[in-house]
Amino acid sequence: MKKTEKLALLLLTAASSASLVAAQSSSGGGEACSALACGVGGIMYLVILLLCLAIPVALIIFVVKYIKKDAVVRGMPNADSIKWLGLLGLLGLLIYLLQRPQGNVAPCPSCGQNRMQGLPTCPHCGNA
Repeated sequence: MKKTEKLALLLLTAASSASLVAAQSSSGGGEACSALACGVGGIMYLVILLLCLAIPVALIIFVVKYIKKDAVVRGMPNADSIKWLGLLGLLGLLIYLLQRPQGNVAPCPSCGQNRMQGLPTCPHCGNA
């Protein structure tokens, strides 16, 4: 099982056990039903909250990795520090795309990695 499936199973088990405890302690089933609804509602709230946080974080990670990779390929001397523009998300990506060196990217004849045409040396292998 994946970690998310295990977590969901654990949360559902906890919600179900809470409803069973409430059902055993009372004569009616109304408390058990409300406890189960509260548990399921809480789980759904956590899932929605997780999705709302995971999507922007995944987007920022993608933008940071793209900026770092592209900056290295284009031979930018500040490739390690320019990637922090990605923390601004899509705005950072737009800023980077507007200020990066313009030119065509082609494979290096020595190492086969992508590099910007016109650079004196390859940023990956250092050969001309």
